[in-house]
Amino acid sequence: QKEKYTWLILLVIAIIFVILAVHFNSLRLPLAIILMIPLSFVGLFLAFGLSDFTFDKGGFAAFVMLCGITVNAGIYLVSEWLSCRRAWSACHRAESHPERSEGSVRDYLRAFSRKIRPISLTILSTVLGLIPFLFDGPGEVFWFAFAVGTIAGLLFSVAALLLWLPAALMKRPK
Repeated sequence: QKEKYTWLILLVIAIIFVILAVHFNSLRLPLAIILMIPLSFVGLFLAFGLSDFTFDKGGFAAFVMLCGITVNAGIYLVSEWLSCRRAWSACHRAESHPERSEGSVRDYLRAFSRKIRPISLTILSTVLGLIPFLFDGPGEVFWFAFAVGTIAGLLFSVAALLLWLPAALMKRPK
C-alpha cells in the first residue's frame, strides 16, 4: 500500500515537471522548482523522525499538499523573475550588458519583493488553517499527521525558497 502512494507522489511530481517545462519553455527552471519539493519533504521527515507521531495516510496526504504549495511559491517567484528580466531587456540592449542577459540578482530581488507577500500569505494561511487539527492530538490519526507533516514541510519550503531557488536560478558567469 505504501509503495502505491510513493508511486503516486512521484507521478504527481513528474506531471508538475512536464507542465512547468511547457509553461517556462525550459528544463532548467522547472528542475529548480521541482528540487524545492524534496527540500520541503525534509521538514516532514524531521517532524515524524524526531517525534513519536504516527506516519500514516495523513503523512502521505501532506506530501501531496507540500508538492502543490511549494511548487506554487516557486512558480510565483520564477514567473515574476522572468517578467523582470523581460522588462529590463525591453529597456536595454542585453548584448551590451552580457552579465544581465541571463538574469541578475537585482531582477531576483525585485521579483522576490513583489511576490513574497502572496507567497507568505499562502503559507501562513495554510499553517494557521491546520493548527486546529493539532489540538485534537495524535488520537485523530489522519488529520493530526496531515497537519504536522504539512506545517513542518512548509517551514522547510520557506528555507528552500530563500536559499535554494535563488542559487539555482542564477547562472555562473562564463
